[in-house]
Amino acid sequence: MSSFAPSLSHYRREWTPKGDVGLSGLWVGAVVSDASGRQYWGLRGADDFVRGMTHVVSPICGFRLLARDFNTPADHLFSEYSTIDWFEPLTYLASAEQVQTFYPSGRIERDDEGFHWFDASGRWEIHGNTVSAVVLTHVPTQDELADNDVYYRHELMHVTGSIDGVDVSGYAHQDFAYGPDGLIYTELPIARNLQGMWMSWLHEYDDGTVGGGSFWQGRSGLDFGPGYQLRDGRTTVHNDVRAQPSFDANGRLISLDATLGDESYRFAFNNMGSPLHYFGELTSDTSGRSVARSWCWVEHAGDLLTPDLLDLASAQFRLARGR
Repeated sequence: MSSFAPSLSHYRREWTPKGDVGLSGLWVGAVVSDASGRQYWGLRGADDFVRGMTHVVSPICGFRLLARDFNTPADHLFSEYSTIDWFEPLTYLASAEQVQTFYPSGRIERDDEGFHWFDASGRWEIHGNTVSAVVLTHVPTQDELADNDVYYRHELMHVTGSIDGVDVSGYAHQDFAYGPDGLIYTELPIARNLQGMWMSWLHEYDDGTVGGGSFWQGRSGLDFGPGYQLRDGRTTVHNDVRAQPSFDANGRLISLDATLGDESYRFAFNNMGSPLHYFGELTSDTSGRSVARSWCWVEHAGDLLTPDLLDLASAQFRLARGR
């Protein structure tokens, strides 16, 4: 693993961590809350099924209002994101001062002011700045587990904005995956063979200081625990994150204890955005400081997402990909 300070060049489509890999997927995600404490979850994927296209529904894009319990569905705020999946072509413009990605239903921008995510109809806009380093996880080719090199980029952003006329604030991330040119993320080893759980979070202490992090855990007891934490303005990377989840009688994630280096964190979860995605809060950590607000997101699939299932999901795109 490695980390670096972001610059505008890192968000250009031609940037790659290594000369012989290409872009295999890009995702913008946000978990934000309003003044009443209601939380919203947004997600947009691009280049992850068909290069040069963004998907709109499949099945968790757009913005959802998260419930405060497991039994209430996380409803879509905008009805077109709850229908059949549809794809939009991307238009990319880059200058010395700005990088822009347009699609018919919105746009994503990077400039000296940070990150910007707009809905074309004006129903949401999210603005923020990266508060962590950009962290790059590299899984090299290895017998049985990884047929190809894969690189995955993650960063934490502190954001503000509005959704459906309501002021919100919270966290966002802009993730990139890289692999052999022409392969999509579901054809690369993290998704196919390694990931059992992924987590990302940002928190604010009462004194206004922010922290957070992200990590993976392997499936079926596999020793796979890369991750990083942001603490007191410093990002540290770790190859040996340890996490212990707890589940209720229905198999739903309700708590998680994680150790990154010398620091430990305890999280509690009380709602879901999809059958795989859980949301909750940081309840305590080894600093002993009081947590004012937090936004915590877990994708827990266990052993569900097998290579056969991932290939079945992407099979419909073979013609579009020239396969």
